[in-house]
Amino acid sequence: MSLPATTNLRRRPKSSALRVTINTLLTLALACALAACSLGGSAMPETNDHLNNQVLESARNGTALKLADATDFDWDQAGFVTSGTPAKDIEETFGEPLTKESRYTASPALFVFLKDGKVTKAVRIVPDAFSGADARKKYGRDVVLTPPEGQKGFLNWRE
Repeated sequence: MSLPATTNLRRRPKSSALRVTINTLLTLALACALAACSLGGSAMPETNDHLNNQVLESARNGTALKLADATDFDWDQAGFVTSGTPAKDIEETFGEPLTKESRYTASPALFVFLKDGKVTKAVRIVPDAFSGADARKKYGRDVVLTPPEGQKGFLNWRE
């Protein structure tokens, strides 16, 4: 038995069309992944222990809290939504849905802070001390969270 002098090796043809297709699919997958990450807008809800504690203390003690005094970041308007608010209503009020879900449910309240009409911060607030009647409105830097007639456990937004 003798081996042939040359062996034909099967070579896989390099196809530029195949590479283009693979690159296109990878690019599309990356674009979809990035879009999914940004569905909730640029300012996703976060925690702020200092602000949350200030709100909790005000509600427990039945004392007023000037919101600007409880924040250490720049904003010119603020507002809030309560748990269960549809993302489309949040977007209608503040310009961004601020949640990847169809409704906001991560905490009893979500404080939304804007600067020059753009959402800069969204903060989850644990105390369930707010009326839906005050929600989905924008208030200026003079807003004060005030207990109704000295009552404890509940706060109204008042300018």
